[in-house]
Amino acid sequence: MGVLRTMGKINALTAITKIIPGHAPQLRQNLEALTNASGGKIASLGTIHIVRWVIFDNDTRLLFATNFNGDVEDYMRDFAERAPEGIDAIWGHCEGYPGARDYPKLRDYILGSAIETTGYYCAYPEATVQDILKALDWKRKFDGFLDQIG
Repeated sequence: MGVLRTMGKINALTAITKIIPGHAPQLRQNLEALTNASGGKIASLGTIHIVRWVIFDNDTRLLFATNFNGDVEDYMRDFAERAPEGIDAIWGHCEGYPGARDYPKLRDYILGSAIETTGYYCAYPEATVQDILKALDWKRKFDGFLDQIG
């Protein structure tokens, strides 16, 4: 897939969709709620390193940029099956959106809106989200052990 950039175990995808006129304020509210500090459903997917949405071009377009582990088909399917309400709350404000529950149409919509990434850097290309979480857990445990003995 030409629009998907891969470095090690990390994939990058960027897409731009058109916002339905007048929908940007509600979309902005939804994005702020869905991307709160706890991560909610996004964190529960377990494969997303980073995801960001940007409303731009005078509230007419939405940029979606994400770095994730695994196959793009699995990533899109996770969106459709495990977080359809959140996906609908975002792209439901964009033109031509087919709905999250029809996985092939959702995949085609997002990938059909994807643009080629010109530059891409990843600080830890061989580490999955799970690898990083495990390493941080070990660090926390080791730091706790050092605090107990010293």
